[in-house]
Amino acid sequence: MQYEQLVDVGESRDFADLERRLVAVAHAMEFPIISGALIRGQLHDAGVQIASLGNTPAGFIDTAKDLGETRRDPVMAKLMKFPTPIIYDQSTYVAAGAGELWEAQAPFGYKTGIAIKLHLPCDKHFLLGVDREETLPTSGPEMMRIIGALQLLATHTVAVADRLLSPKLNGNLPRLTNREVDVLTWTARGKTAWQIAVLLSLGEKTVNFHLRNAMLKLRVKSKHQAVLKCIAAGVLTPPERDRAYDFSTATNQPEA
Repeated sequence: MQYEQLVDVGESRDFADLERRLVAVAHAMEFPIISGALIRGQLHDAGVQIASLGNTPAGFIDTAKDLGETRRDPVMAKLMKFPTPIIYDQSTYVAAGAGELWEAQAPFGYKTGIAIKLHLPCDKHFLLGVDREETLPTSGPEMMRIIGALQLLATHTVAVADRLLSPKLNGNLPRLTNREVDVLTWTARGKTAWQIAVLLSLGEKTVNFHLRNAMLKLRVKSKHQAVLKCIAAGVLTPPERDRAYDFSTATNQPEA
């Protein structure tokens, strides 16, 4: 694996470009299969969201996307629980009482591998793993080399994967209008409806109208819950810094 390949991964322009470059790096590491996933929430959460990437063999795609199987997978369970890299082979599955999962995936090249997890804001996690049929090295230094290479690859991948995969996680979020997003953005900064009205040159009743619409779309009971839901989904980005404004000079005073 060359350093230039890592830089190329981080500069991927689109989803197909990212997958192609990741596969090339995995091959350079002597692993024919690479898999990645951006997860929001925990695997056993009812509303967990997963967006995946990689060169999953065609015959294994349906199984790989089965949430029930994913929740039973001991490698996934360890990844979500522990911060350290996970090394697996058949014994990992047998020890967890899930030997049949390994038997099902082994014919597609998933016999042994290494995977790691990186934490992201808003309860998101990025997982990256490589798999192959050949046994992994038994020498400590060689294993450390492979693990180090995978960790480097993950750190160069996480930002672009978050950018390209997050929209897939947001697919089930109701579409908000630009004005609704504006109002929620300023709400996240602690502004009242009247202050938002001043900042956006709107009437206070109009601001409350947009807030109510957003709450209805998001199925929440308060504007603060609406803000939290949008931030968690990654569709709401509050301003980097508050705008200096002297509200005492505002011409539209608070409505009764």
